[in-house]
Amino acid sequence: MRGGICSVFFLVIGVTLLSGLGCLGVHKSMERPRPPHLIFIMVDDQGYGDIGYHGSDIHTPVLDKLAAEGVKLENYYVQPICSPSRSQLMTGRYQIHTGLQHSIIRPRQPLCLPPDIPTLPECLVEAGYATHMVGKWHLGFCRPSCLPTGRGFQSFLGTLTGSGDHFSYKSCDGAEACGFDLHDGDRPAWEITGNYSTLLYIER
Repeated sequence: MRGGICSVFFLVIGVTLLSGLGCLGVHKSMERPRPPHLIFIMVDDQGYGDIGYHGSDIHTPVLDKLAAEGVKLENYYVQPICSPSRSQLMTGRYQIHTGLQHSIIRPRQPLCLPPDIPTLPECLVEAGYATHMVGKWHLGFCRPSCLPTGRGFQSFLGTLTGSGDHFSYKSCDGAEACGFDLHDGDRPAWEITGNYSTLLYIER
């Protein structure tokens, strides 16, 4: 690995994301330029005018600062629902090429992001980054290889399905199919239920 180990955090806030940690230093004789820290934030159902730096009445000082010091992707085209937009961010391909163009992946569907398509976190790991995700996955969980930790993230704390309670983590697919949806890696995180999801993600 060149230039030390860097960390990337993906934060999925009610819709998705990543937040960075510092690079670990290396001996001066081995030091090379450090790759940049990367933070990806994906937010469902946010309008263009719902963020401060677009002149909104909604104050978002932290996001405004991150945007001012980073790169804003202002022409990224998303879909009106979760799974197709997430598949585009994770693969760099329009959802028509991932098979997720029709709708979301429902909890009872045995579907996930196609395993033969490389993901952004898989590519970042190959480039020497450490990758971490917090928030909402919503790209399938029918097999271990479909989980965030099976698609390039070295750690994950969040929800696998599309919606649920941010305290109890109860998630339903119709009234008759409900379950617990808060996961730490590939296991249910029963021990932290009752805590507000945003605070858990910040602490992680």
